[in-house]
Amino acid sequence: MTHEAHEFRATDSIALSVVVPTFNEVRNVAELVNKLDSALDGISWEIIFVDDASPDGTADAVRKLARTDRRVRLISRHNRRGLSSAVVEGGLAAASDVVAVMDGDLQHDETILPKLYEKVASGEASIASASRFLAEEKPSGLSSETRVKISNTGIRLANRLFNLDMTDPLTGFFVFRREVLLRALPDLSEIGFKILLDLIAASRPRPKVVELPFMFRERVHGESKLDTGVLYEFFLFFIEKKISRFLPLPARFISFAMINCVGIICHMIVFIAVERLFGATFAASQLMATFVALTFNYSANNAITYNDRRLRGVDFYFGFVIFAVLCSVGIFANIGVATMLHDQYNNMIDLAPAMAGALITVVWNYVATQAFVWGRVRYPFLASRKSERANS
Repeated sequence: MTHEAHEFRATDSIALSVVVPTFNEVRNVAELVNKLDSALDGISWEIIFVDDASPDGTADAVRKLARTDRRVRLISRHNRRGLSSAVVEGGLAAASDVVAVMDGDLQHDETILPKLYEKVASGEASIASASRFLAEEKPSGLSSETRVKISNTGIRLANRLFNLDMTDPLTGFFVFRREVLLRALPDLSEIGFKILLDLIAASRPRPKVVELPFMFRERVHGESKLDTGVLYEFFLFFIEKKISRFLPLPARFISFAMINCVGIICHMIVFIAVERLFGATFAASQLMATFVALTFNYSANNAITYNDRRLRGVDFYFGFVIFAVLCSVGIFANIGVATMLHDQYNNMIDLAPAMAGALITVVWNYVATQAFVWGRVRYPFLASRKSERANS
């Protein structure tokens, strides 16, 4: 029976919910549903596409299928991107107690889904994951040497740092009981390096995991989203998990603060270079150093900390103006708090109020810029302009 003719009966009960995060996968949507239709014969299932506002019309392709196939569902997200958060939203919306996660690029072999499902449905494991490195053949989907090195490095780090013994803890193809997600939800990372690793690390007690081999196919359409930036995300993920037991700081704040520290170093280097090497006045040197540091902080955070909300084109420059204005408020707050503490507690060493002022600046800049630069708060004319571009 093809998906086009499928109708749910009143007695149907969904045994497996398949969550597929998508971004620019319009050419894969129908083919993936057809593949699942064949692979999951005998298992009642639904598929939930979680689309991050793909400009290629992926959401429309899913809606078209959903009109004739009630197994097909869509979560269309606005102003949110990211694989891990998409899996979480899809898992929470799932009708079944058993949830599968797979990519929409057709690289995951859907024919092993019944085996993964059986491992979890039977109670043998809480999570059944598909490993790219248990198969006898080399995974063709990792043909690039760069991708192989990044993947191998991430696997070694994940096993060592989180005390695991898995061949592929970073796979994006796995089945789990929904209760595992609910149990891990309060401690899941804001920046998910890989959602499977996050689920395991955040669950108390840790769930039982079994691995099954599968052949990682070559990509047919689109481009890989795997690059060296994921190693930085892994570093943030690790830091957040390790300090969360003592100080609940989100990964984005850690990244923002780290970049801010590098920005301070850039500021001092430029200031010394302009004042001493070029003989500029103190005011001119400070102005140039401040501009360079602001530019660095904004560009680095846009590319790294808020990679999933990255501003491009005209929005990039508009965002920089708002960023500079908000950070100037933080500078005044820094000076005000530090001066107040210094005047009120004369016996306090100067470094203490200075550090307190700097902390106020970082917190203010993070909260304000997250809301007004990379968050959902937008000025009306910017929102309307974005809407016009999306409809054109």
